[in-house]
Amino acid sequence: MSWSWHPRDCHPYMVALSILRRISTTWKDVVDGTPSLWTIISATFPEDVIRASLARSGSSPIVIYFPGGRWSNTPPFPEFLQTIGPHVHRCSSLAFRIDPEVVDEVPPLSSLRLAALKIEIDLDATWMPGDTVPYSRGIEISNEALGNIRAVDFNQVPIDWRRTLEHLRNLRTLALDGVYDNTITHEHIFDVLVASPGLEALTIRDMRIVDSPSSLSPPTESISLPQLRSIIFMTDGCLTNDLMRRILPPPGVNELDIRPTNFPSEAATPFWCETMAPWFPAVQQLYVDSDRPVFHLAAQGECSLATYSEYFVLIGFKGLSMAAALQWIHDVIGPVAYVDGGPEGLQISVHGPAFEDHGVLAILQTIPGLSEISVRPVDDLTRPSLEALFNVLGQVIADSANTSDPKPSFPTLRKLLLYNWRWELDSIMDMLQSRYSMRSIYRQQIPDLSLDLSSLQLWRERRRERAIISFPDAEALRELDGVKEVRMGCVFESSGILAVIWDEEKSLPAWG
Repeated sequence: MSWSWHPRDCHPYMVALSILRRISTTWKDVVDGTPSLWTIISATFPEDVIRASLARSGSSPIVIYFPGGRWSNTPPFPEFLQTIGPHVHRCSSLAFRIDPEVVDEVPPLSSLRLAALKIEIDLDATWMPGDTVPYSRGIEISNEALGNIRAVDFNQVPIDWRRTLEHLRNLRTLALDGVYDNTITHEHIFDVLVASPGLEALTIRDMRIVDSPSSLSPPTESISLPQLRSIIFMTDGCLTNDLMRRILPPPGVNELDIRPTNFPSEAATPFWCETMAPWFPAVQQLYVDSDRPVFHLAAQGECSLATYSEYFVLIGFKGLSMAAALQWIHDVIGPVAYVDGGPEGLQISVHGPAFEDHGVLAILQTIPGLSEISVRPVDDLTRPSLEALFNVLGQVIADSANTSDPKPSFPTLRKLLLYNWRWELDSIMDMLQSRYSMRSIYRQQIPDLSLDLSSLQLWRERRRERAIISFPDAEALRELDGVKEVRMGCVFESSGILAVIWDEEKSLPAWG
């Protein structure tokens, strides 16, 4: 059922059927005579294909998808309804995305025996809760029909939420987005979860409901969902806290996305350190299974941890300072940084003047397995604040300076990427010479460093002064001890060679 949520999957399926029909007359007759092959009805298909599919599917249950909305090329919703009208009673899975102006056109769904239902109302991005909506009634669906559904995905849906939640049971998928209702409480959500022990995917986004319990209230009865694999919470911090406390961590979770919003500052530390503690093993396992874990360190925003692989973990540290978020990474990720079969290292992506905070820099040096640092300034006009970082990279760890075995800072660092670089190389070369002199002074095994100096795109600031890096200077940088490679280029998916056109008449670089 879940694949029918994605319109991009419908067209390839129909193309595959078309290819099979062209193999031979026998194949064509077999394909056309197999009703179960024609049960996908999407508004993205040409009308003749829709009608042919409805005819060839016979009396089989069908999946109906209308991926409309204000940017869609689908036919008008009423026109599509008229085409499929005689066959709607066969619908087992229904998914549609429509403009709010046509909500009143949605027929009652009470007579359908749906196993999966997805509804998304394509409200304008400027719409806010409390604004007037352009429809006069909500979506009508009976209690019996609600009880039959096993997969629910509602986004900005006008519906009787209290009655709906009271009758949803035995779900395998529950996704709620844009629920603004003062008649339901956290307990209504928990009642659905308790009544759905086989739940496999749970998504809660932007839910604003009443009766939010205090984050300091005593925990209530836990909820066991052993089949739960995907968890996405991007909603109010109090509700997120309550959900994470009530749900027992399932043994095989493979998608964990926790990004609370509107988190009271006094509740942030207890949530990340106490409420999340039972979930640490799940975060650690997803980290070990990942390919490219990245910690985003933002001085003027939200720090986050993201891993990229078949499975993922994405955590937005709402309410925590940069230093506190880094300490969380140290305490949770540190113990599994060097596990066999895990990722090659952790990348730290810094946005803004984070290195000006000495507390941040001190904790950053203690993060195990840190292999890559990328630095991006707050804006295109600001030079990255790198002096503090360069000073630390050229020194031993302070705590080990007076010991018999001093340790270099960032002992596993292998790559340094600097965005929007357009200055001389002196500070970089001084740092490298100081860092790799430790190989002979302290006989330390420090890995070679790859440097990527990505300059600003030339067309972004045509008249701003830039330092011209000569090829001899670039070669000198490359020949320094400890430098594995040097890449210079503009900020693209991958760096290339830095080419400069020089205007001899004006004695200035011509940027195109």
